[in-house]
Amino acid sequence: MNLKAEFMKITTYQEYDKRRDEFRNLDLHDSEVLNHLKELYPKVDNSDFENGIITEVYGKASLK
Repeated sequence: MNLKAEFMKITTYQEYDKRRDEFRNLDLHDSEVLNHLKELYPKVDNSDFENGIITEVYGKASLK
C-alpha cells in the first residue's frame, strides 16, 4: 500500500501524531492530503479568525 493511502486511513490526530515520522514525505501540495490533515487536527471551540488574526483562544484573565 502506498504512503498516501496509508495516511488517508488514519482517523484521529492521536494516531497521526504517533506515526507522523512515517508521513514526512507526503506531498502537502496534494489537496486531498492537505484537507485530510486539516481534518485530523483538533478543533478549538473558543477561537475564530477575524481578518486573518486568531482571536480569543484563551479566556480573559482576571487581574488580582
